[in-house]
Amino acid sequence: MHRSRLTVGTLALAVGAGLLVGCTDEGEGGDCEATDARFSWATPSPQDDARFDLTGPGWVAGDSTYSVGLPDGRTLWLFSDSFIGEVSRNGTPAPGMAMVHNALVAEGEGGRLSTRTGEGPESFFPDPSEQSYYWVQDAAVQGDELVVFLSLTRQEGEQGFVWERNAMARVSLPELEVTEIIDPGPGAGDRVAWGAGVMSTPTHTYVYGVEDLEEAKHLHLARVPAGNLTDRSRWQYRTADGWSDDVTQSARLTDGVANELSVSPYRDGYLMVSSDTSLPFSPKINAWTACSPQGPWEERQTIYETPESGRGQHFTYNAHGHPEISDDGELLISYNVNTFDFDELTRDPTLYRPKFITLDLE
Repeated sequence: MHRSRLTVGTLALAVGAGLLVGCTDEGEGGDCEATDARFSWATPSPQDDARFDLTGPGWVAGDSTYSVGLPDGRTLWLFSDSFIGEVSRNGTPAPGMAMVHNALVAEGEGGRLSTRTGEGPESFFPDPSEQSYYWVQDAAVQGDELVVFLSLTRQEGEQGFVWERNAMARVSLPELEVTEIIDPGPGAGDRVAWGAGVMSTPTHTYVYGVEDLEEAKHLHLARVPAGNLTDRSRWQYRTADGWSDDVTQSARLTDGVANELSVSPYRDGYLMVSSDTSLPFSPKINAWTACSPQGPWEERQTIYETPESGRGQHFTYNAHGHPEISDDGELLISYNVNTFDFDELTRDPTLYRPKFITLDLE
């Protein structure tokens, strides 16, 4: 499980109708109305929590909770560590419950959910070895396939882990079958985990990444011409004052972000949402606004504090928006809940389900 996309040391395509798009993706900053926004406190969305109130068989709990709108009208949910099996209404797991490192859940007409894993069950994106596995990052539709960013992670001890490198998966549409995993192998040179958030425009795909140090997490940005996401030779990286083909020139754009986040068009600019990592295991969810995809992301606003944090050994993490399924005038945001007590989690996996809130954008 993601014991710490938020931790220090060994411990964390389409634009929705609710986001007003009047911006250009090539802007270099300047003044815009988006940066004048002052947001009200976000509100819980129990009706969205309920979409994952599942008893199985199939996916019953997990983290990450990325979503992508598919061309056939389905919403695809991408989860990392997930419990697969059956649970009772009070959360007690049935015999045979398994945990996999990633899984897909397709949401179709009427909210019907269908789980996709490997046989066994095993991870949908197969584990490369007994000691390593892929956690999902964000994804984007490109032509007749889905491109999913992956973080190759190595197990250390019983519950520790170390990020090793980036990978990408190509998944066929509408079948949802893995056709290729693009893994450059050791020595690729990235210090940034790319795919923390992905934003597509008519001309470019913007890929946000996080440089995760023990003392801080720093935001980075790359862009690639539309339709060329899997070709790293076409990527450009945001520097302090422009763009470069050299990944080593990628600049730190801001800090205090988490390993998962979202950036979406908003008014005549952009809106970023992330869990706060300025302090370990903070309950805060923050929002930033900017006039261009690269920022500057200067003034953060706290829009919510998660009530689950600090209850027993629980903590929260991985907040990001879902513009493709948001209602007019608001942004739907999810975050994950977890516990330091793994025995508690195995007794009641349902505490590991995503929670949803809505942010008023008007």
